[in-house]
Amino acid sequence: MENEDQLNNNNEQGLGLTMGSHAAWNQPVEYDLDDLLGAEDHHVDTSSHKSDDDEDRRPDRGTPPSKRTKRFSAHQVQELEAKFQVCTHPDPRARQELGRKVGLEECQVRFWFQNRRSSMKLKACGNEIRDMQQENTKLRAENVELKQLIQNPTCFRCRDPSGADQLASEKRRLLSENARLKDELLRAKAYQDSNTREAERPDQSMPLTYNCRTNKAALVSHAERALKEFVMLATKGQPMWMPTIDGEVLSVQEYDFHTFPGLLGLCPRGFIVEATRETDMIKGDAVDLVSILTDVAQWSEMFPDIVAYVRSTDVIASSSTSSSRDGLIQLMDVEFWVQSPRLPSRNVKFLRFSKMIAERKWAVVDVSVDGNNGDEKEISGTSCAGYRLLPSGCLIENLSGGFCKVTWVVHGEYLEATVPELFRQFFRSGQAYGACRWLRSLQRQCEYMAVLGSSHVPSSSSSSGAAISPLGKRGVLELALRMKETFYAAVSGPVTMASTNVVDQWCVSSGTGAERVDAAVRMVTWNCAEIMPREPAITVLSATTTVRLPGTPPQRVFEYICNLQRRGEWDKFVNGVLVEEVSYVPTSARLHGNSVSILRPTVVADGSHGRNSNVLILQHSSTDASGSLVVYSLVEEKVMRGIMGGADNSIFLMPSGFAILPDGHGCKARCTAARSCSSAPIGHSNGEGALLTVASLGMLPSSPSGGVAARSFDDAGEQLCNTIRKIRDAVGANSVIMS
Repeated sequence: MENEDQLNNNNEQGLGLTMGSHAAWNQPVEYDLDDLLGAEDHHVDTSSHKSDDDEDRRPDRGTPPSKRTKRFSAHQVQELEAKFQVCTHPDPRARQELGRKVGLEECQVRFWFQNRRSSMKLKACGNEIRDMQQENTKLRAENVELKQLIQNPTCFRCRDPSGADQLASEKRRLLSENARLKDELLRAKAYQDSNTREAERPDQSMPLTYNCRTNKAALVSHAERALKEFVMLATKGQPMWMPTIDGEVLSVQEYDFHTFPGLLGLCPRGFIVEATRETDMIKGDAVDLVSILTDVAQWSEMFPDIVAYVRSTDVIASSSTSSSRDGLIQLMDVEFWVQSPRLPSRNVKFLRFSKMIAERKWAVVDVSVDGNNGDEKEISGTSCAGYRLLPSGCLIENLSGGFCKVTWVVHGEYLEATVPELFRQFFRSGQAYGACRWLRSLQRQCEYMAVLGSSHVPSSSSSSGAAISPLGKRGVLELALRMKETFYAAVSGPVTMASTNVVDQWCVSSGTGAERVDAAVRMVTWNCAEIMPREPAITVLSATTTVRLPGTPPQRVFEYICNLQRRGEWDKFVNGVLVEEVSYVPTSARLHGNSVSILRPTVVADGSHGRNSNVLILQHSSTDASGSLVVYSLVEEKVMRGIMGGADNSIFLMPSGFAILPDGHGCKARCTAARSCSSAPIGHSNGEGALLTVASLGMLPSSPSGGVAARSFDDAGEQLCNTIRKIRDAVGANSVIMS
């Protein structure tokens, strides 16, 4: 093989081919058989080729021309080519037979096959090199183009010089679109899974739509289904309820997994879903609490800050015995309120089902039957139908030691468009009508009633304190309850309770420059006899407003208002000096500040000094996690001392005071926004703030012409603004946001 390679190289040199020359391979290679075959004669020199060992040797280039290989005939070449197509490497015997056939020696045949093989290799190599050179030229052109693009960045698609910015913007758009599509995919999967599970249920029922023709059997079935769903919400932990820093949040997917499409159907358009759960210990018996919750009068008295009034009630199904509440189903039409003149009340028609589900364990369940399947009903006055109560209520379990464990669940849907912007985070946080507010109100009222029924009389904290009898203590507490109810009616009630009321809204201000405070004050004139039975028929002016103090905790505002040393800074009845406590009755053993107090101003507005003043202040203050309240009223000292001694307490009071609620910005929103049809964004937390409602009541004087004195409205509005400005400065609030 080494001899053959040498011969091939010699042939290449003889043909004048240079492998390193690029130019020679740029053109198609054509081979001349005349050059390959030699001179045209028939003399063949075989003297130097005697054996097979010399197969790879080529005749010496120095051989005389007369002895060089002669040219073959066309017939010989044709036969050789035919054999080459069959076999490119014939053995010696085949070469000899072929030589005899065409008239050539075996060595001539061998040389011809060697040259033919070499020509094929040269042609294949030339084609490969040409292809490589073409590829190399293409790569060099692309390299030059890429270098130009690096030096001058442009968009690869449109060659726009600003393509870099466009690509970045396009990337952000695609990422946003990808996130949106992923969210839609998850929602679609959840919806599909819910539909699949619902289709597999054998007892699937349609949502109830209540009207006057709805039979009792349908209502009973509705209540029983609500009980099952409520027990699930009240007893299940994770993954139904997911823990957070601020409490628990209902898992929408897990809830839908068990209830889809739900008792009331899908969430109506524009509605927000709120779900809260709270558990605490209450002093009392489960049966007694169930009796209170199922008795309309006692229930209204137990939650005066939430239940405005009950429109109607009807018994759908009674219990097996007259004394038992087990199995009682009531149809109730109720209006709820929050202590602010700016918030509409909630009117709800619902079923209340009380059931003993186990030994020493009761469930009281509420569920709407108003038939609101998503239509936004017309809103009139402060009452709106934009609320649906999903299965909610309380689970009560008797424990040892005279206590019971109460788990409260509130699950509802409300139309966010009915809530003013200032209060939307308050509602979204679940603090407006959530489980915390219901449970704390129950706890606070149970403690108050326990003190009211107790014969224990606390000693006075002041050396000049007046003695109070056990009967007098009860009279003072009952008077404080009526004073608080009058305050609630003044803040939220008169607009919807009587058609003869006159309602105006005055925009007033106090101070100048940075000290200026603006407020929208609602002015209502109403007749006491129309609002509160057994009260005198006198005309009262109620001035109320609500503002927000961002970044100011409600407890700080409450502590400042209850500080007797600083009361003169904001109370118009106290001329800037101290107020002393004559007597007090604590209404909670757990929470400091919950009490009914009798206060004496050392200097009053009319300028009289000393302790001979004939005016005292009855004040009811309470605070817990759901909010705080401070209500007070002036009472003649002679009358007040008579009540403390056990005399009749049926006197008329015109209270003023404050309702202090959290603004909802200090905790995580409890609404399940994933199921909300509203596009309103959830506000971000910027620190806990306070919603401060200020109310002032006074007898309205008449003008000489018989009309209402316009100056009374200005004075009442200015008084409220002055009070808000002084509280703002004292508690360090940065601003006051008007509702």
